[in-house]
Amino acid sequence: ELQDIYKRFYIGTPNELEVLHGISIHVTEGEFVSIVGPSGCGKSTLLGLLTGILSPEEGSIKIHYKQKGTQSFYGYMLQQDHLLEWYDIWDNVCLGPKINHCLDNACKEYLHTLLTRYQLDSFAHKKPSQLSGGMRQRAALIRTLAMKPELLYLDEPFSALDYQSRLNAADDIGKIIQKEGKTAVLVTHDIGEAISLSSRVLVLSKRPATIVKEFVLP
Repeated sequence: ELQDIYKRFYIGTPNELEVLHGISIHVTEGEFVSIVGPSGCGKSTLLGLLTGILSPEEGSIKIHYKQKGTQSFYGYMLQQDHLLEWYDIWDNVCLGPKINHCLDNACKEYLHTLLTRYQLDSFAHKKPSQLSGGMRQRAALIRTLAMKPELLYLDEPFSALDYQSRLNAADDIGKIIQKEGKTAVLVTHDIGEAISLSSRVLVLSKRPATIVKEFVLP
């Protein structure tokens, strides 16, 4: 829940760049909400605020977790898949639990289930360079799901793919998120992508961004 969020970047005294102007958003459990708007309007900045990487100048952000005290409340999927090229796919998807010292047998079984469910089990010991763009994105999502986050933040995760691969990857990842019952917030400049994946679409204006329209989708 974001209430009257203002975000400015200071680009040298006394100059400031206002990016977000009075943004209020409420996302409920199980929703898939997309945020669209022109390039440079502050979509990625909004995700930075939701993750706590950035702080607003004004306004409040409240996130209500079911799993108090867990290590990972949200998963953050960026524009590039950032798979480690010197690791195979299995080592890549195990990275989060390994860093957090929770890669036990139950976690390994869960990851094996995800790889099998989403047709990557036969590629578990391949290097990322041996996978197609869409398969790499699926692997990146499984790596994001490894810590069982309640929330998923997706920052234009298909933008590096060609058009046909984008369609396929968006369809795959939309189905995975729905099947896993996750709450998701996607930022994208692709209106078709937003419509095909979301239950609700918020449209931002050019910078300083305000919400100019909201569409609830069947």
